[in-house]
Amino acid sequence: MKMEPLLKALLSYDDIVIQAHHNPDADAIASGFALCRYLEKNGKKPRFVYAGEREISKPNMLIMINKLGIQVSHVNDLNENGDKPELLITVDCFHGEGNVGSFAAENVIVIDHHRLPKGKPVPKHSVIKENYGSCAAVIYELFKETSYDINEDQDVATALYYGLYMDTVGLSEISTPIDRELRDTANYNQALIRLLVNTNLTEEELSIIGKALSACKYSPHPDGSAISDDPSLPKQQSAYTIADSCDPNLLGIISDTLIQVDMVSDCVVCCPYHNGYKISVRTCTNSVKAPDLAAFITHGYGGGGGHDNKAGGCIDYQSSLPKDIMDFIAERIHDFFTKPDVIFAGKDHPDFSGAERFRKKDIILGFVPTAELSPDGEDIHIRMLEGDITVSPDPDIYLMVGLIGEVYPIRLEKFEKKYAPCEGAPDVSAYYYPPTARVGQKRTGKQLVDYLRGCRASGSSEILAVKLNNFTKLYSLWDQVNYMYGTIGDYIAHPAHDENDLYIIRGDIFTLTYEGC
Repeated sequence: MKMEPLLKALLSYDDIVIQAHHNPDADAIASGFALCRYLEKNGKKPRFVYAGEREISKPNMLIMINKLGIQVSHVNDLNENGDKPELLITVDCFHGEGNVGSFAAENVIVIDHHRLPKGKPVPKHSVIKENYGSCAAVIYELFKETSYDINEDQDVATALYYGLYMDTVGLSEISTPIDRELRDTANYNQALIRLLVNTNLTEEELSIIGKALSACKYSPHPDGSAISDDPSLPKQQSAYTIADSCDPNLLGIISDTLIQVDMVSDCVVCCPYHNGYKISVRTCTNSVKAPDLAAFITHGYGGGGGHDNKAGGCIDYQSSLPKDIMDFIAERIHDFFTKPDVIFAGKDHPDFSGAERFRKKDIILGFVPTAELSPDGEDIHIRMLEGDITVSPDPDIYLMVGLIGEVYPIRLEKFEKKYAPCEGAPDVSAYYYPPTARVGQKRTGKQLVDYLRGCRASGSSEILAVKLNNFTKLYSLWDQVNYMYGTIGDYIAHPAHDENDLYIIRGDIFTLTYEGC
């Protein structure tokens, strides 16, 4: 369901309850509070509750609730009189899970960013964005779709920013454009955020940090791995540890400390979290990218993402893990260094004996001349799925926008060889996230979809491609320092006329873009 109809649909109910998970954290409180304010602005009187054995006691949470005037109640029996609310909205959690409290309601909607519980039906109209760094970002996106400006209410902007801050370990594990946009857009109360950030640890949490650091284990990189073969790197070990159940923010403090150890090039910290485990990953070398390590560790049991050197993820369903969590992480770290294929384009020649020929489908793609986006010559900051990039406007540089909204610069000479402008417009409904541009020092926002022109692939250039059956690190001809990472189901390809020009194409993008010859 589209997000705008969802928020409009909420206004058709009168008796609305918003529920956070037990012992709610900043993200849950921020999400519920912001949704309450939206409903109140539209004439509703929602209730905001949470259940569980303990009432909120962390100092930063109490300050947040007091300073922002958040009305949230600890309720263990919402239905004590046999009454059911018309609508129950669970935020930052899934209705009926063990850490939520099972309240009955005539209608239920889930707004969350965690992975779906196995075998649980998703209530109609729910919005669950598993790859988002916080539920606050999901709420922010809902607001954007209804033109509700969070900066009209600084308390809402401050709450959502703090929820994002805490759930992404001080903004270090942000992995989606919406997370980044909330970070950059929110006009938050700086003094309050500074107070909250510096009132974050209790004595008990300090003990959790110390205990986890004391329990840390170290593993030398296996012989023959890409990193162990590089004598220029003094850091030659992985570190990993487990913490008691705690806020994700504590994991970041622990991993930020471990990565500073002289021989540690990468580290993983985990703790029990939402019927599974939360992990925090840090790296400090080009040979190991944090989101790749996080994705490898969680593969088959969850997911992960983040920046090149800071990432996080979740491992779900403790009971289904084949072994103890520490043994599981140790094995996955070892496998990350030994099992992926490592390919250097121009030097290595992977097996293409079973490869097939493909060509670009006859589909309309989008492009934008950079000079048109910034006629005054100011730098263009592009916000997109893969991250943020900055380009200087130039008549010889275009921006190509792919089928799912991926953006990459292309020189005019190469564009004219590969594409031809055409009538019609690309299908922007398939974009995972509409790419945006911010121009100049004022960062004036522009939606690329408002500037897109259509083009089609020209000529009949063919590629040879084969599906990957193993994780692969590929160093391309044009970048022998930063690798491309492919997972099982992605494709490795090269132009039919040049076996050295190797690259990796994501499986979903390949299916949308190419067809057999």
